[in-house]
Parts: sequence; structure tokens; C-alpha cells
Amino acid sequence: MKIIAFLFGMTFLLSSIGPAKAMNIDWNGGYRFEYTEIDRPSLADPGGRKSYGLNYLYLQPQIIATDGVTINSRLDVLSNQSSAYRGSQLGQLWGGTVSDLPDTSANNTTRENMGATNVSVSQLYLHVSQEYGSLVLGRMPYEFGLGMTHNAGKGAFDHWIDTHDLVGYKFVVGSLFFMPMLGKVYHADAGQGYSNTEQLLQIQYDNADSGSLLGLLFERRNAGNNAVSDGAGWLNSWQTYYGDNTASIQGDFSFQRTSFILGRSWSTFGFKLEGGFSQGQTGVQMSTGNQLRLNGYGIASEIYYRPEQVKWSMNLRLGIATGDDPGTLDNYEGYQFDRNYDVAFLLFNHRLGQRDFLGTAPFRPGGYSVSNSFDDESISNTVYVSPRIKTLWSDKVDLVNTLTYAQLLNKTRGSVDSDKSLGFEWDIEVVYRPRERIQWVNQFGYLFAGDAFKEGASNLSNGNSFGFSTKAAISF
Repeated sequence: MKIIAFLFGMTFLLSSIGPAKAMNIDWNGGYRFEYTEIDRPSLADPGGRKSYGLNYLYLQPQIIATDGVTINSRLDVLSNQSSAYRGSQLGQLWGGTVSDLPDTSANNTTRENMGATNVSVSQLYLHVSQEYGSLVLGRMPYEFGLGMTHNAGKGAFDHWIDTHDLVGYKFVVGSLFFMPMLGKVYHADAGQGYSNTEQLLQIQYDNADSGSLLGLLFERRNAGNNAVSDGAGWLNSWQTYYGDNTASIQGDFSFQRTSFILGRSWSTFGFKLEGGFSQGQTGVQMSTGNQLRLNGYGIASEIYYRPEQVKWSMNLRLGIATGDDPGTLDNYEGYQFDRNYDVAFLLFNHRLGQRDFLGTAPFRPGGYSVSNSFDDESISNTVYVSPRIKTLWSDKVDLVNTLTYAQLLNKTRGSVDSDKSLGFEWDIEVVYRPRERIQWVNQFGYLFAGDAFKEGASNLSNGNSFGFSTKAAISF
């Protein structure tokens, strides 16, 4: 089946290119700088205060080979040098060096230069466009729906990005398209055994005239025992999370997820609803003798109201993501939203408290804590409501107020009599756009921490926390 699909794609590609013409290159990209301070992410003493800057530049050259045939790429000029965050869009730490932090290979007290950073290629793919469809082939960004699960990181300040090595063809019939895709997310060598493959099928109806949107995404990912064993961090993360040092790799990884997007818009009102339902097996055998399984779901909705001839608009975000049931030792029921999908500045964005209350530790970079990690938290094990009001202060300035309330769905593993309230967070943003393609954002957030952070009988500290961020972005 894979060979047939590959031959079909190559035949179509060669027949579509036609006679060679003069080649053109279009350039676009962006630059941003951010400075962030978080007062007390631990919600206790010591507070673990964070203060850091990020510097990032990316370039996206597009080679126009001939009519309808383009080669797209992305160059990350200032990328994060920490191995745990490599491949992200975080950018280079202000004052960071060319190696993993901390840098013990040089004298950091008498340093005279910051060294040189490497330029990395994060995307490179071919796009062949025809009247009723298009072919894509290569390492490409991928997004679906609201970006709740798959997010291409297209926002000016998005720190994460989904890319896949895919070959697919998009069939378009009016407002409807369906797109089968085959890909690999891991392949160790030229052999066939050490690989992780995926199959995706996206079907979507998007009618701009009526404002109707309906889409489905079916995805399946499989990796053999050898490929699972190559990722030592996968096993270690589950051993640490469950406190089970006897857990071992004894099987294959098999994962399926079904997602949907539903939307409707009118002149001043609209909504979108995205959901994802996943299940599978990890390849990790627990001390119970059973293989650890994955099983969870998440739903996110956005409702907006934009009245005409007024200087304000409103957006309401509602969502739920299942969490791990502490009563099961061989079934992980959590569902993680993409880390780019933020509803608040602190909650679900930065690690908070003295425990892993959201149960996301197996999917976060290891070796970091609440006091030295970046915004690598994600929405999980919670239900939230987050209304937002945006006011057009002037032609160049927007004022955005957001109030978020959230509760846990499941208590942390081993806790007794835990409360479920994560508390309230109030965020204020001032967005200044001095000219086209330039924006400067100042953001302040204050968290009134709920009793869930006390962890019941553990009586942990749940002091309030606040944070501030100033960031500027230029696109070209």
C-alpha cells in the first residue's frame, strides 16, 4: 500500500511540473523579543521566581520552481539551544550560549562574546497545486481546527510547532476537501524495523459564504518495540510518574485519535467547537503485568460576539480535558491540549504549585522544575471557563481583559481529601501596533490560587502569584 501511494505521488509530481522555467524565490519571516517575569510559580516559599528573555528570528524562503510548483522551507536563525526544548520556537535565551545550559565549558565570569549559534532547518516540503487538488511532500507544518491538538504555531508569539514528514494529496470539490496522508515521525536507519509511522485522513467542509465549518480528522500512529526502546525518555517518564522502577518496554506503541471541528458564523456572532478522542497502548509494561494504555478526550469551544459600530468585542472560551485517574496503575486517562493553545497567562501555560496537579509530567521536558522551566505546561485534567473583552482604545492600541476560572477533574496521585478549585486568574493585555506588521504587547496576570494547590491533607502552600511579560514582534 505504501509503495503504491509513493509511486502514484511521484508519477503525479513528474507529470505536473511540466517544462522548467526561470526560478523565483520569495522571502518572508519574523523577528520577536520577549521578556517574562513570574513572581512565585511554586506558590510557596521559596517562590522560585523566574526572569528571562527570549530572542528569535525565522526566515521562510519559498522557491517558485514553475507555475503551481513551490518548495517551501523554514530556517530558524536563533533557536533554543537546550536539548529539552530543541525543535521548538522558543528562541534563544537572552544571555544563553551555544551549548546546553548551564555552560560549564567556558569561563562565564570573564566571557567576551556569546559565541555563534547554528541555523536549523525545521521545514522543507514540496507543494504542487492543480485545479482540483494539490500534492504535498516533505517536512511540513500541520494544524487542525482551533489548534487544540495540532497547532502549526502561526501566531506571532507561539513557542511550539507541529511538523510531520508527510506525503498527501488534497482532493477539493467546491467547499469540501478530503486529504489522505502517510508519514513517519521516527526512523533510525535504512532498516524497516526502527520506525514510527502514521496515517491520517482529513475531511472538511468549509463554506465561507454561509459561515459553516465541519471537519473530521482520523489519525493512527504505530511504532515497533525497537523504535519504542530507542526513546529512553518515554520509559523513564512513566517510571517516574507512577513510581514504578520495574516498568519496562515489552510491546509496540499503537495510538489512534479521532478529532472533529464544528463552526458557524454570522455577521456579529459565531462559535467553533473542537473535540478529540484518543486511545492506544504505550509499549510500557507496568509492575501489574499489564501494558500501560492511553485513553482520554478533550473538548474546546470558542464563542465570539463582535457587534457592529462599537469599540469592543467579546470572546468566551470553554473547555474540558480529561485527567489521569489516580486509582488506576496501568491506564493513563489524561488528554493534553497543544501547548500553543493558551487561555490564560499563568494557568495551563507555566508550571505552578508543588505537585504535578495537571498530570502532564510524562509529556513535558524532563530535568526542569517550576522555577527554571519555560511556558511548557498544557491544558489537561481540568474544566475551565474564560471570558475575554477586547476594547479598541484607539486606532493603534487594544486593551484586553481576561478572567479565567478552572477546576481539576481528578485529584493528584496519592492525595487525600483534595479540593478541586484551581482558582481565578485575571489577565490584562495592552497591544500597541505603531504600524503594519509590528506589534508590542504588555501583559500582566494575577492568579488567585485555589485550594486544589494545597493537595488536601498535605496542606501545601497556595499563595497567590503574578507575572509580567513585554514582547515585540515584526513580520515581513
